[in-house]
Amino acid sequence: MPDNDAMAAPPPLVLFLHGQGERGSGGTDLQQVCRWGLPKFRSVGTPLADAPFPFLVIAPQCPPQRFWHDDDMQAAIERLLDNLVSEGLVDPDQLFVAGFSMGGIGSFCLALRNPSRIAALVSVCGRCPLPESLAGLATLPMWIAYAEDDEFSELAEGSQLAIDVLSPFGKVVKRTYRLGAIDGLSAHLRTADAAFADHELYRWLARQRRPVAPAVAQASMRP
Repeated sequence: MPDNDAMAAPPPLVLFLHGQGERGSGGTDLQQVCRWGLPKFRSVGTPLADAPFPFLVIAPQCPPQRFWHDDDMQAAIERLLDNLVSEGLVDPDQLFVAGFSMGGIGSFCLALRNPSRIAALVSVCGRCPLPESLAGLATLPMWIAYAEDDEFSELAEGSQLAIDVLSPFGKVVKRTYRLGAIDGLSAHLRTADAAFADHELYRWLARQRRPVAPAVAQASMRP
């Protein structure tokens, strides 16, 4: 939950999609979702932005042997969003999807399926599996972070490709890291924590909203 539980209006949502190593079957496996990045910091109360933290963070768990970009997993995420919005638990104009590694890939897929619903996308060490479709996300604000020294070179290459395609539209924030491996933690994993520890990420997210549809905007200007 956001730090301020007394909010009059529903809070903005950050839907976090974890990486491949955090998959599980719920129950005691759920603690794996908090190994890296945003769920980790929220679970231990790490300050991430100006208090109070304004976002509701929800981090579902992907089952073993499945991937966030699978069609049925994407449909399950969409049903989750439907329920949260219909129950008035989140602001429908501030639905943000954020993901790390496999979750970064799933985040791109969710945005491609819901280009007018997602208000902003955060991809850390992810890539778009359909680069030919990237132009369809030209108006979507994106925060793309990756490790230049990532062990999974295709993720760094895919992240840079998305930046190259989308930067001309002026909606992309780029963050690159070169952290190396320390104490058994790979550059890939260390980038997850470094990227989601950036306080400016959350200040940036707080400024994003889903654009008002043209017809609605015109109607609101009528006397």
